[in-house]
Amino acid sequence: MYFSSDEKANVIIGEAAMNLFNAGQEVNVELLIKELQVMAESEVNEHRLELMQHARQWLMGFKTIGSRSTAPANWLSSTFGTEPVAPVSADDIFFKH
Repeated sequence: MYFSSDEKANVIIGEAAMNLFNAGQEVNVELLIKELQVMAESEVNEHRLELMQHARQWLMGFKTIGSRSTAPANWLSSTFGTEPVAPVSADDIFFKH
């Protein structure tokens, strides 16, 4: 099975989140960054190390309010395979009888 770099970066952040969850820790930006660093310390695959570094740098933009740059993270902004979401109002709610 082939994964693009974007999908691999998402998987790596997911791995870090699951490690935190399984350890009974809160999953937040600060702890994800720390967990990615811990993971990188024992990683031998250079490509995964690069993806971990990229993910840590991207997450750093979420550490404080207003610090995030307006440039999208390419590996998170992909809309491949998704439909555009139409605005929904309360008038659009229908109930089955």
